[in-house]
Amino acid sequence: MAIYIHSSVSHSACGNSTTDSLTFNDRPNISVAMPNQENVPFYGMHSLSIDSSEVRVFSTLTKVTQQLIEKTGLSQEDLKHTALMLGSTSLDIGTIKPNPGPAIWVPKIDRLSEHLQQTLGLSLCHMVFNTACTASINALLYGKGLLENTNIKQVIIIGCEFYNHLTLDGFHSLDLISENKISPFEYQRDGLMLGEGIGALLLSKTPPKRQHYFSVLGGYSACDTSSLTMTAEDGSHINSVLEHTVENSGLHPTDIDLVKVHGTATYNNDISEYHGLKQYFETPPPIIALKPYIGHTLGACGALEIALMDELLNTHYLPVPDTQDENLMLPFAPVSGQLNTYKHVLINHCGFGGNNAALVLKAEHQ
Repeated sequence: MAIYIHSSVSHSACGNSTTDSLTFNDRPNISVAMPNQENVPFYGMHSLSIDSSEVRVFSTLTKVTQQLIEKTGLSQEDLKHTALMLGSTSLDIGTIKPNPGPAIWVPKIDRLSEHLQQTLGLSLCHMVFNTACTASINALLYGKGLLENTNIKQVIIIGCEFYNHLTLDGFHSLDLISENKISPFEYQRDGLMLGEGIGALLLSKTPPKRQHYFSVLGGYSACDTSSLTMTAEDGSHINSVLEHTVENSGLHPTDIDLVKVHGTATYNNDISEYHGLKQYFETPPPIIALKPYIGHTLGACGALEIALMDELLNTHYLPVPDTQDENLMLPFAPVSGQLNTYKHVLINHCGFGGNNAALVLKAEHQ
């Protein structure tokens, strides 16, 4: 069964795709003071002041999801048959105040999805995915399965990550944050920068009425148990996930025209992904990376980066880092390229804890 990305909306450092002309700048737009008074670069959502209030989190998430619904034209009756799959790493942790009482207290993990389901009148089928950086890709894969195997008519996929000090402090304490910029697959890369954002996708069994759009061919997700924190640096597990992904899509390695890499620009992650791609492809196709423009948005990055690609599919612009080829481990797509000229795009993501997930998108044309 064909499954389509019918519509998308995103809000990130690039802007809100419904209200702004998206801009792809490869530098963070704000800095955040740490407890030691050191300023750390961060990619905040465009035109949205930084804070960790509950109002900011829930209102922004609701607004973007409503924009998706309005863009798609779903009626209230349609929404009753629309499931919700939400992927995130930190969810709403930045807004939660610990219970000072003596009882053991654990906050509900589904507060965000429950809020959207009740506020927007969606199907009672709503789920949260919390698999680190692969969270919203796994949400999309599960949503695809729902459409193929149940009576659900549409699925909204949300990837969201919001600024909170706990996450920023953690990455800063591990010395993983770059002092310059995010430079995926550059030999001189020195780390990542974090970002926040929301990506909202509507998966449908019917294609949208627009010139260019994506269909989702197939995907695969699996956990690497070689380490408690990361995937094998030899790329063996990533290679296995890519093999299953392309096979599930009914394709061969030579059919893949472009790879949207995870591309965090950390030493270990890029090495693992590099080895995985080199093992799977006899000659790797060109790559694109979107984290230089929105930061590493953790669990949101899957849905958010696909939403940005959905927007780029209808433009004559492809954001590519300005880097000399001799400084790169893998070849980037040409600066003059257009996304809609690539037929089969492999999307790859790697998660903290060793979960790896990938899928193949096919660029369709009316």
